[in-house]
Amino acid sequence: GYQLAMVEIVKGYSMNDWREDLKRILMQAGVKDKPTTFLYSDVQIINERMVEDINNILNAGDVPNLYAPEDMESIATVCRIECQKRKIPPTKLNIFSQYIIRVRKNIHLCVAMSPLGEAFRNRLRNFPSLVNCCTIDWFTNWPAEALQSVGLSILRTNDLGLGEFEQHAVTMFKQVHLSVENASKSFFDMLRRKNYVTPTSYLELLSSFGKLIGVKRMETSTKKDRLQIGLDKLSETKKMVSVMQEELVVLQPQLVKTQAEVSGMMVEITRDKASAAETKAKVEVEEAKANAKAADAKSIADDAQRDLAEAIPALEEAVKCLNDLKKSDIDEVKSLKTPPGGVVLTIKVCCLMFDVKPIKKNDPNNPGKKIDDYWEAGQKSLLTDAKVFINSLFTFDKDNIPDRIIKSIASYMDDPNFTPAAIERSSKACTAICMWARAMYKYHFVALGVAPKRARLKEAEDELAVVMEQLATAKATLQEVNDRLAMLEKAFNEAVEKKDMLEKKEASCKVQLSNADKLVGGLGGEETRWKETVEVLKEAYVNILGDVIVSAATISYLGPFTADFRNNLVKSWQTALKSFNIPHSAGCNLESTLSDPVKVRSWQICSLPSDSLSTQNAIIMDNGRRWPLLIDPQGQANRYIRAMAKDVSFAVNGMDVVKLSDKNFLRTLENGVQFGRWVLLENILETLDAALEPILLQQKFKQGGQEMMKIGDNVIPYNDIFKFFMTTKLANPHYAPEVQVKVSLLNFTITVVGLEEQLLGVVVAEELPELARQKADLVVSNASMNKQLYDIESEILYLLSNSKGNILDDTVLIETLAQSKKTSEEIKQKMSEAESITKEILVQSELYRPVAKRASLLYFVIADLGDVDPMYQYSLPWFTQLFVRGTAAAKTAKELDQRIINLNDYFTYSVYTNICRSLFERHKLLFSFILCVKILQGENMIDALQYRFLLSGISPHRVDAPLPDSTWLKENVWSDLCDMAGLEQLRKFPECVTTYLDIWQGIFDSSDPHTAIFPPPFNNVSPLERLCILRCLRRDKMDLAIQDFITQFLGDRFIQPPPFDLKACYNDSVTTTPLIFILSSGSDPNKELDILADDLNMSDRLKRIALGQGQGKKASSLIEKGMAHGDWVMLQNCHLSISWMPTLEQVCDNMEPDKIHPEFRLWLTSMPSESFPT
Repeated sequence: GYQLAMVEIVKGYSMNDWREDLKRILMQAGVKDKPTTFLYSDVQIINERMVEDINNILNAGDVPNLYAPEDMESIATVCRIECQKRKIPPTKLNIFSQYIIRVRKNIHLCVAMSPLGEAFRNRLRNFPSLVNCCTIDWFTNWPAEALQSVGLSILRTNDLGLGEFEQHAVTMFKQVHLSVENASKSFFDMLRRKNYVTPTSYLELLSSFGKLIGVKRMETSTKKDRLQIGLDKLSETKKMVSVMQEELVVLQPQLVKTQAEVSGMMVEITRDKASAAETKAKVEVEEAKANAKAADAKSIADDAQRDLAEAIPALEEAVKCLNDLKKSDIDEVKSLKTPPGGVVLTIKVCCLMFDVKPIKKNDPNNPGKKIDDYWEAGQKSLLTDAKVFINSLFTFDKDNIPDRIIKSIASYMDDPNFTPAAIERSSKACTAICMWARAMYKYHFVALGVAPKRARLKEAEDELAVVMEQLATAKATLQEVNDRLAMLEKAFNEAVEKKDMLEKKEASCKVQLSNADKLVGGLGGEETRWKETVEVLKEAYVNILGDVIVSAATISYLGPFTADFRNNLVKSWQTALKSFNIPHSAGCNLESTLSDPVKVRSWQICSLPSDSLSTQNAIIMDNGRRWPLLIDPQGQANRYIRAMAKDVSFAVNGMDVVKLSDKNFLRTLENGVQFGRWVLLENILETLDAALEPILLQQKFKQGGQEMMKIGDNVIPYNDIFKFFMTTKLANPHYAPEVQVKVSLLNFTITVVGLEEQLLGVVVAEELPELARQKADLVVSNASMNKQLYDIESEILYLLSNSKGNILDDTVLIETLAQSKKTSEEIKQKMSEAESITKEILVQSELYRPVAKRASLLYFVIADLGDVDPMYQYSLPWFTQLFVRGTAAAKTAKELDQRIINLNDYFTYSVYTNICRSLFERHKLLFSFILCVKILQGENMIDALQYRFLLSGISPHRVDAPLPDSTWLKENVWSDLCDMAGLEQLRKFPECVTTYLDIWQGIFDSSDPHTAIFPPPFNNVSPLERLCILRCLRRDKMDLAIQDFITQFLGDRFIQPPPFDLKACYNDSVTTTPLIFILSSGSDPNKELDILADDLNMSDRLKRIALGQGQGKKASSLIEKGMAHGDWVMLQNCHLSISWMPTLEQVCDNMEPDKIHPEFRLWLTSMPSESFPT
């Protein structure tokens, strides 16, 4: 088979590295002759020359100037043989040709490229081998059948227990995928935002579903079981209470009766104890006598025993040797044909000991005479059965050896040949027998000396027996008394025990009743809520399937979409769930299924906006498998992540913030992966560094039992606490599909509602600072108390579910539960108080809602100006600062209503004047009009259909009417009027024109038609309707009409832009924010800047540089010096040095106000450019 070869792009990967990798792969195919598949993706293209090399390989199998001399030697060594085989001269050219043939035979090049964008088309034009030498295979979207098949296969493989709903669930997955594909087209058509739906998204959906359904089932069943156990314990307790009360009624008379019995027994026991004492005294006298006799007998016995002790060691030694004696040893002696003298002597003594008669045999030395043969006699009598013989040695009656036997063996005891040492030379077995015989002989004489003493001992023992008999009689009498006493005491103890038991039972019942009262009283209030919750959880468990489908789909697909698109898609999925009869909760969505109120509140404390879109994004970040890439033009996601990272309950090991432009960003990533730190990668553009691939794809592997990850050339341990976040400031980035499938793309662009809430907080903080502080404190304390309540309930349920035996006996547990409940009630009381305070605060805060709403609308007006010109970019922090300044500068008023009017009027005009500074003259009226319309829309004073017609000329229904006979009314004008008649309020307009043709001609010919009075019924049209009419009749007067429209609602100051005041701009500026001159053809701001520099004595410290090729380093040096010395630095023509702009952005991001001279300012000039950093 083929070996797969790829190149690994790391930070700092250069063309030299590429050539080395390419050479390695080609030589593997040509020199080692290994079939190789070279897989190359356009993600790995960091230089277009790499594509040229691929083109050369496809075309010729070679890359010019690739091989060094030593490589050519390796090639020659291998391919010279090829030349010899083919019988061609082994010249350098022929050898290399053979090498190329081997390369082309073995190399199989697979090039993966995305067809999106200009790059693909340009590469096909520039490198024709990509078309001519490749088989093109298009991997397009999966058809519906493939979605169905793959979904069913994966569900069955994972066995998620969906049962009858399995087919419906797969159909639902397919429906979700196809609906998002369609929504993505609408998303682009309406908002010009690109979102790609790929098969990988579908696989992610299936993966998320499998993970989430398991988690939700476990979570729901655990909650339900714990609550059910708590309810069961309460139910059991209630049943036990009535039983215990009945028991107490029965126990009382039993306890009285038992106490009387105990008292009677006590009197009888006292009487019998006196009788027992007399008997005991008599017994003690008899016992003393017996003890004296016993002492005498013992003294005699001890004396005899001392004498016997003299023979005991020899006897014990003999017994020890006999223990070592084996049957085989005796059999060995028996089998001797000519036994040694020592053996014969031992057997002879043994025969004498056991009184075995010798066999008479002829004496070989004295013919005619007989000798005694003890050897043969011993063989036949003693050694026949070895076991019996050994046993006889042990059981020999050593205390009664006849004197004749002692006399017969006496001579042998002094015989030097009959010693253990002498006999051991002949036989081991006979040694033990010798020792035994000598021990018996010695024991006999010791026993003779002990005999008189034994006689005395016998007399003493007889006397002792008489005394002991008398003692036994006395003891028997005492025993009878004691037995009766014991019986009485036993009965007494039983009665006392019974009394104690009854008292304990009574006390236990009282304690249990008290505990039951505490338990039921303490948790009784929870019982109803728990019952309701259990029922809800039972239903929720059934509905998990549909709920999780919606949540998994949201996590997998909806990240890039805005709130409106998300809501529409979720509603369509809810409808589909109904149509497929899949169980689900009403209105199920991501928040209702996966949000944890305590966790969400803690996120919001960390600066997460409170709107639904932001909450959904946070939940996706918390539950998604892929690392999040956050579209964050206003920087709120960045602030949220940074705030979370400061909380050790979220980021245990802290967080590092890096940019792709940082030199050591890869090292920071490695440290994060290894040590479990969070890493925030800021300001990424539309492409991702290939070095991020292992982290984005989470390419972990096991090594030595530990999870590892290879980043660049380093293999490092993977820490599960590691988290990775990416943010981009681009408002509408276009990420290729291969990027979108690797990350969880989340649209964190601020919403109107979210910004309104933020600005409400700002205005309340400025107007009512004490109230704002109190509100902030309450948010934190409420979050803490909510968590405490949750923890306390968890502890109560845990204690209930883990209690053993009768819960009412566990006083410690009951006390703990009671204390927990008490704490819970205290917290609820505090929360109730806090809630009432919060309501008061909200009421006070809501009074300023109109100010926040107006400011929010104004921000979205200026945010949309970027569509007019790419240079019109305004940050949310700048807008917030402007809002704060406006709040402080607005005219005060005694009445709150008037104060709100003053705030709105001042800030609206402040926004107008500040924005007009940065607008081209031709866009200022447009801005005023959009500003006016947005304000009126916020007050529901703009008809949406009329406004759409004004902008696009489209109405819901065109009214077809015949063109009146006139010379002034042209067909195109009439067509527009008929289109306008599709609006309900202007439906009769064509009829009015036909009726009052002459009047309308006068208006049409008038020099000021925008002020003319229209004939009835249109003599009182609204200002917006007047604009619609003029759009059709006299477009040339629209500017004047729009000015009248603005004047009517906002006043004439909004159509009189303030003159350009550079000094005011300077006064509003700060050291860390550049001032940008947006150029138009022929404009030159240098003169204005020189005048300002003269006024402020900065002429000598104004440094200028015109940007262009190679000027970046000089500009960086000027900025660095300017920050140190307080110079003004002017960088001209930034649009001519777009490639250096990211560096300039990094310089500005890294500016620290504390380290910059207060007089330093950075001035920039640029023509409008989409590439200018935002």
